[in-house]
Amino acid sequence: MPMKYTHIIWDWNGTLLNDIGASLASVNDMLAARGEEPMDINRYKECIGTPIIRFYEQVFDLEKEDYPSILAEYNAGYMRHLADCKLTEGAEEAIADFAASGIHQAIVSSSNNVQLCENARKYGVYDCFEAVLGAADFKADSKIERARAYLAESGAEKGRILVIGDLEHDAEMAAQIGADCVLLTSGHEHPERLARSGAVIFDKISQLISFVHCEQ
Repeated sequence: MPMKYTHIIWDWNGTLLNDIGASLASVNDMLAARGEEPMDINRYKECIGTPIIRFYEQVFDLEKEDYPSILAEYNAGYMRHLADCKLTEGAEEAIADFAASGIHQAIVSSSNNVQLCENARKYGVYDCFEAVLGAADFKADSKIERARAYLAESGAEKGRILVIGDLEHDAEMAAQIGADCVLLTSGHEHPERLARSGAVIFDKISQLISFVHCEQ
């Protein structure tokens, strides 16, 4: 039986890479440097969003801070803490299963493209994807246009595309490109916010395999 989905678009941060610890640690380093109290994981998940400036507006006084410097400070801390991070449990198995089923897979991320490609290679999954598409900067803005360009080039048909992510923005992107969407609660955004998106919600990547293979 033909697979319903011919193309899967994966998010990277918080979806394939379990990096929420590195992100939170970097933010808390920044708060400590300013004499502020640390942020807990629930507060972090309530504040996070796309574009990322919305997060920083809630955490720092951007009228007194230089935003590009904030981004650079965060990224330096993130890279320091990244050594403690691993791929999300079940990610490699899901990628391999979908590849064996003949599904085209790509990563479309708001992360800086150079950093994204380096990290995908570091974690040994870069060659599993026919495209790894990050942003030109560190502003973590919308990734919809990059997803559209990839799908147009690959000839994917609407209704046969699945987006897998961990943010409301991933559901917004899916709606814009005519794709179904699964959001994971194990990532960066609070589950209550994800529930408002209308996407299918899973707690674990391993649940994706039966979802993709079930008769739709």
